[in-house]
Amino acid sequence: MPSRPPTAGSLRSHPSGQTAGDSRRRLVRCLVAASLPAASMSVGSLVIAAPAWAAPTSATATLTPAVATGTNSWYRGPVTLNLSATDGAGGVQRLEYRLGNTAPFQTVVSATTPFPGTLSGSVDITQQGSTTVGYRAVSGDGSVESTRTITVRIDTVAPVVSWPGIVDGRVGHTATLIPTRTDPAPGSGGVFIHRMWIDRTETTPLPVSTSTLSTGAHTISVIASDAAGNAARFDQTFVVTTSFADLGTLIDGFAGSGAISAGLAADLHARLAEAASLVTSGNANQAKRAFNQFVAAAQGGTHSGQVRDTLVGDARYLQQQAAGELPGDPVTGMTVTPTAGPNPIPAAVPLAASTNFPGAKFRVLYFSATKGFRHDHIPDTALLVEQWGQQYGFDVDIWDPRLAPASLASTPFTSGADLAKYKTVIFSSPVDGTNANSPASADALNAAELAAFQEYIRAGGGYVALHGASDAIHNVPWYRDLVGAWFTNHPGGQNGEGTCGSCINVRVNTEDATNPATAHLPKSWLTIDELYNFDHNPRAEVHTLLSLDEASYRRSLNSGNAATSPLPLMGGDHPIAWCQEYDGGREFSLILGHDRAQYYRDPFTQILLAGINWTAGQTEANCSTFRQTRTLITASSAAGTLTPESATAAAALLDDAQAAYLRQDYNAATNSLNKITAITGSPAAGTKDARDELDRQARQLRSWMLSLK
Repeated sequence: MPSRPPTAGSLRSHPSGQTAGDSRRRLVRCLVAASLPAASMSVGSLVIAAPAWAAPTSATATLTPAVATGTNSWYRGPVTLNLSATDGAGGVQRLEYRLGNTAPFQTVVSATTPFPGTLSGSVDITQQGSTTVGYRAVSGDGSVESTRTITVRIDTVAPVVSWPGIVDGRVGHTATLIPTRTDPAPGSGGVFIHRMWIDRTETTPLPVSTSTLSTGAHTISVIASDAAGNAARFDQTFVVTTSFADLGTLIDGFAGSGAISAGLAADLHARLAEAASLVTSGNANQAKRAFNQFVAAAQGGTHSGQVRDTLVGDARYLQQQAAGELPGDPVTGMTVTPTAGPNPIPAAVPLAASTNFPGAKFRVLYFSATKGFRHDHIPDTALLVEQWGQQYGFDVDIWDPRLAPASLASTPFTSGADLAKYKTVIFSSPVDGTNANSPASADALNAAELAAFQEYIRAGGGYVALHGASDAIHNVPWYRDLVGAWFTNHPGGQNGEGTCGSCINVRVNTEDATNPATAHLPKSWLTIDELYNFDHNPRAEVHTLLSLDEASYRRSLNSGNAATSPLPLMGGDHPIAWCQEYDGGREFSLILGHDRAQYYRDPFTQILLAGINWTAGQTEANCSTFRQTRTLITASSAAGTLTPESATAAAALLDDAQAAYLRQDYNAATNSLNKITAITGSPAAGTKDARDELDRQARQLRSWMLSLK
């Protein structure tokens, strides 16, 4: 049954025999000149609910500022609620509002007789939290409009971080420190640690094992923000202490991990027990001798500097403690400093569906049409690529109906010949939500479009796979080999990150610094992004450029309960960007890039730009792979351009080189590849063209292995 307006009995009585229905028909509310559907709608940071019986021409309140000043549609300061109502018959007596569904109404503005046909007013909202604000108008005859609502979300208070494992500024040497993060109620929640330092050395946000710290004073610093973007820096200074029990536990831990031998552990336990007995009996001088023996044994029996330093440092600490010679503790405690948090990123709008820049040297296709999850980076990336085209001299066509009018009117994947006008095609997260059993119609490309794309690649076309490109066409093995690996899942995050609630901190390793896409990056670097796991490790098939250090986020403080229940990842080896020459084309995959903020960070965008240029044939790079060379050897053998003996020998050497690469024995890999080049140097091995191509690829692989040493 459709909703109906309240009955007359629910309204005030009316003079002159007028019914409530008469007054309702006269009372027309106009609360900004825009229409509102009968159901609820969302405007910017607002969620607006209107009665189902409201006239289609009804409008709603506005807020000032119109766009949320914080992240995730939260305001970080007061908000002005603007109301206006019109009654052409009896006039408008007053406008009212209330904070919450049960609070009493308060007057925003009122008029005196004769009541005006239109009445406007504003009121500042400062109440913290997510508040349902009710508002209504009262007509000149006293009839009351049905209450409308608008949601206002305000949070001006930064989150709070504490370290409960640190008591009175002190903590033992076998503790694991995990911070407590809260957002004072009624806050926006989702507390995220953006940065973390231990004694001024930056790390990813992880639990802190005090066994990795020396005894004495330390400082842990974090910057944390909530979902609204309120942030503060928390510097916790504390002292690591130890005890006979702690040192005994450390010895057992080192023995269990293989850092020291079982025999050394037994010897150290015996000397520690002797020292403890002597201290207990008050014989400090004799205890000193036992401690010295412990130190000598530790120094002589350990190879790891950290293990040795920990054992020696704890023994000296206990010796000083027994002799009453420990220095006094420094000042400890927490210092809190307000700091800038993440800010919202304005909506991006691409320049055009098809650009025609003066002097453009080539054209690329930007493809981001989605049939599954929609990534919010897509407009930002489209705009960035078009800006690059304008700056560096190439044109861009966009195919994504949801970006209209900045989209071609119909699919460009009509034939390989039609796609040939593009030097490269950028798959920008065209997620389709398919799986291995999905019909072809569910794919990002239908069967005809896929055939056209395959024809394009096999004719030498370029392909850039960005982030969610690995979460598409899950039922076509050829596409998996092209993109490199299929997405399976990713860890969760916190909305306090600001622009990505599923992103966490990670350390990225630059594996090939000779490639133009990665030459600008340090050997390892920190970033925040959504971190994909894959259906398999692609390392054996592709030329890995970047990989994730799984230890840097397996126990992330920003991902659920990972601090105590480590995340299931990829087994320690986790490529995240790679390139290859596959099936005739050039392929470049950058599977980072979920976070919109990445497209405003130069170090990240330089990776993408270099990938576009290489796949478009504008630059050269070493993207050699063992799969490519194995395919060459097989094809040359089948064609008779390599002798069977040469092909068999080269394939065996290539297998040896790949196996050595996978176990990170780059010297052995290089030696095997050198032997392949020796084969190609013999005219008896095959035709000159076949030998020259095999020699070229083997030398590229060797150059890659040398860069990894």
